[in-house]
Amino acid sequence: MRKLICAAVAVSVLAAACSTSADPDEGSAPTEPPATSSTLAADSADSAAATEPAADDMGPPDTTPSDTAPPPTTQPFFPGTEDGRPFLELTLTEKIHEFLELPNTAFAANIAGEMGLTGDQRWVPWVMDIMRTAGARNVSDTSMGALERLTGIESSGDFNTDYVRYGSWYRTNGVDPGEGYETFKSELYAYLDFRFGDMLAQVTDRVTLGAIQFGGVRRGGIPELNNPERLTPAQADFMTDEELVLGVVIGAEAGAYPVRFLARHELANDVVGGVPVALGYCTLCLTALMFDRRLPSGDVLSFQTSGLLMDSNKIMIDNETESLWNHLSGTAFAGPLAGTKLEQFPVATVRWSDWLADHPDTFTLDTPPPTYFPEMPERPPISYDYTPGAAYRTYYSSEDLWFPTFETPDVFELKTEVVTVDRGGFALALGLAALEQEGPFVYVLGGEPLVIVPNQGGARVYSAAEVAGVPAEAWRHGAPVEVALGGVLHDELRVNGVDGRNRIDVTLPRIVSSQSFWFAWFGLHPDTEIWPPADHR
Repeated sequence: MRKLICAAVAVSVLAAACSTSADPDEGSAPTEPPATSSTLAADSADSAAATEPAADDMGPPDTTPSDTAPPPTTQPFFPGTEDGRPFLELTLTEKIHEFLELPNTAFAANIAGEMGLTGDQRWVPWVMDIMRTAGARNVSDTSMGALERLTGIESSGDFNTDYVRYGSWYRTNGVDPGEGYETFKSELYAYLDFRFGDMLAQVTDRVTLGAIQFGGVRRGGIPELNNPERLTPAQADFMTDEELVLGVVIGAEAGAYPVRFLARHELANDVVGGVPVALGYCTLCLTALMFDRRLPSGDVLSFQTSGLLMDSNKIMIDNETESLWNHLSGTAFAGPLAGTKLEQFPVATVRWSDWLADHPDTFTLDTPPPTYFPEMPERPPISYDYTPGAAYRTYYSSEDLWFPTFETPDVFELKTEVVTVDRGGFALALGLAALEQEGPFVYVLGGEPLVIVPNQGGARVYSAAEVAGVPAEAWRHGAPVEVALGGVLHDELRVNGVDGRNRIDVTLPRIVSSQSFWFAWFGLHPDTEIWPPADHR
């Protein structure tokens, strides 16, 4: 009986972690900022608050304490324990057990403080999880003090700053959280969404588990697009010439997915050229990737937003096996399909007018209808502002991150857009702003000559490694390349000159490249090569 009562109370306590503050500049869509540290429903009986953010909730959290909040007391009330002993007389292990039975701010603050006093850095991810889920000022203040002691890094006193700062310290140092952490995290997160418990129980590496963060919504809380309605260019008269689309070509079919739609839904399960695909768009790391949903077995997957993040990058979950997938790598890292890597297709981030000029027979998407919840008829539908640039406006206009990641060198600013290539264990990041000032040129990566073709908003990348009759040394690193008239195609490139010395006329195959913020690419590829060189940045 006590367990049932505790569960109901705990859901209301953690409800604040599932809500975000409204920002009228952001439009209307659920987002994934850290939970506010100034809201708490500890004494509320309304557990229904533990849902995804409302449709008009956007922007980073407001962590300013409420002026109407009661002043802190020097002797907080502690709920009773299972065996009747006073909470303060329990060992730390026993306190953690009681907290998981009945999560509340009094227990949370005391445990975080005691963890900090131990000086044992293995407690850092434990305190981070308490800080992330409790959603109360007394807990966040105590947690920040504990993390300052454990890491030796001075607290800023600001929840959002410290949440990213200490979380990034943990991610960079990779401290093992120790025995018992698996149970602690899966049971604690199960109060946010009961499905989180089973999802996290699949993660076998404790350091990885410690890096996973609650994204602000439950599983499926950002509704994906499934077989979205299509339009011809003539029908899509709402599209503007300058807005960005995610262009793909598979077989004989070309498609343009407006960024304005994917920035709201983040995932699209679709079929292009007869191939079942998933287009994932991580708004926090600004990366669009298209995956083949087919497995070698012939089974076809479909994907959802999991509600969880790692390194400020979305974690996808497939509906068929419940495996967890790293969006940036397309690799399952937990669940039955752990170790499986999805095949990718090239995605071009380009202006609609440019894509249409190259692909006049392309399809694009109709404006998605509101998202309804038949299983929850009392819940209002989610509607979105699909104005180009409206989604995540506050996030993109700020230099700050909302979630932890690896500590990142300042080669570029954290949110500098880079065009990225991963070939045979060699990685490359090309600064987008510098690319837009360049014509096509050769970059030799790991011995493979690549031809980089910039466009407004991105770049296409082609391999010159196996061109009949042309030795690889003919492609000089940094050499300009002349593109043949009409040579820019979706899957090949005709060139008729290299560096002005070796006159050739060849067709090159396009390879997979992508785009992301610098911090996201570095977190996955710390040994990446960088262009332009330091003396040109």
